[in-house]
Amino acid sequence: MKQGVARSQVLLLLAQACRLLLFLAVTSLLGRQLSAADFALVAWVSSVFIVAAEMVDLGTSAVVARNIAAQPGREGELLSALLSIRRLLASLAALAVLALALSPLVPEPGHRTALAAAAAGVYLLHLHAYHAVFQWRQAYGGILALGLAGQAGFLLASAAALKLQATGVAIALLVVLREALLALSHRWAALRLLGRGVRAPWHQPGMFDLLRQGWMLGVAGVSYKLAIYGGVFWLFTPQSLQALASFSAAHRLLVPTVELAWLFVNPLFAALSMALVRSESDFRIQFNGQAQWLLGLACTVAVTGFLLAPQVLGLLYGSAYVTGSGSAVPVFRWMAAGLVFACVTPLFVVAETTLGHVRALMLLGLGCLAVAVLGNLWAVPRWGAEGAAAVLLVCEALVLAGLLARSIRRKEIRSDAGWLWCPVPACTLAVVLNMLEGSAVWQGAVALAFLPATVWLLSRLPAHRACRASMVAVAGTLAATADVAKAQP
Repeated sequence: MKQGVARSQVLLLLAQACRLLLFLAVTSLLGRQLSAADFALVAWVSSVFIVAAEMVDLGTSAVVARNIAAQPGREGELLSALLSIRRLLASLAALAVLALALSPLVPEPGHRTALAAAAAGVYLLHLHAYHAVFQWRQAYGGILALGLAGQAGFLLASAAALKLQATGVAIALLVVLREALLALSHRWAALRLLGRGVRAPWHQPGMFDLLRQGWMLGVAGVSYKLAIYGGVFWLFTPQSLQALASFSAAHRLLVPTVELAWLFVNPLFAALSMALVRSESDFRIQFNGQAQWLLGLACTVAVTGFLLAPQVLGLLYGSAYVTGSGSAVPVFRWMAAGLVFACVTPLFVVAETTLGHVRALMLLGLGCLAVAVLGNLWAVPRWGAEGAAAVLLVCEALVLAGLLARSIRRKEIRSDAGWLWCPVPACTLAVVLNMLEGSAVWQGAVALAFLPATVWLLSRLPAHRACRASMVAVAGTLAATADVAKAQP
């Protein structure tokens, strides 16, 4: 099992790297070839699927994964219940999207067509319940290949469609087709792995038990996602499509960075749980070490994005979103500053979940959503895309501040000199980049060199060295305990 987990982590990391490259290629192609209004539409439809996926899940997948691990013999029963409850949630989400498509809020016929098609795709999102089959068996190779093939196929199809002078509506329909095929391919691969079908009636015993166990975590996730993508939805009006295009041009580049942070902390669920079993001291040591490491790296990434915003946007989009009224540079800088908070928040969420404080996460998520709604209501009419980006920064900062306050109150965060070293690489990089102003090539080269140097320096901090030592000690203790338990008659 240990080798299977390690192999899965390597596969997930490699797949994420490939997916990131394909995502950047697609974003660059669409940003360069589509008009601002068409690019805004495609970004909006993509955001609908991202938020809808969170709504359809609503915490149930985590519950099933935990229950299957505890009771492997109930896999068929749990998978059937998961499919049933997710199909119900997907139906409700699809009806909501369809109602939006038919409402006066979407007056353009082409936009209505794309959104109505998206409603059908949203319904198929319930088929991602089959992901539990691969997760339990640590058999990610097939679905990762299917996902990459889908992204590559979307890139090629988009390039061909643009060659034929396709509009944003056609590309949005390709987005829907990609999501539908991905959901169907998950089902096909899972059934092949199971060797049998899964019966999932509309009313399945136990389906609402899954919802009861996972709804608070689900509400936290949905609230956070709505807050993060609030600017996309708030700016989608016929009068502000240019602003939405600028917002999306920056947002689509920074979201993968936050996803990498989540990918990094996901294995820490198990690490922090094991540390907590051994002692609270080990939990604090590992938590502090990882927090300092992530904060230092997040500061360096944020400084890089803030100071090199024109170069990054120019590299991906050409001049489309660098100059003129549609410039995304100020928006990108607001979002880059927010990375200081957004890249550290995942670790604190993992810690709260490990400690079982799901209700607190839900309340923080709802509070973040309330700030996003009120903030966008006030800022977007005044400053457009830049106002939405500023609200996003405030939301990220407030969420981390709330999580940090809870950790300090429980005395999980220790005050030591290591925290003072966290922003040192970022401050040094800022000075060097300002000295090299006017030389984009040298600035880019220095920024690329600073990232691995920052990782190395932060890994040498006493807190992170103690974290690594604690992880080794915890793993050794638990292994020895397991061996003793096996030796007993």
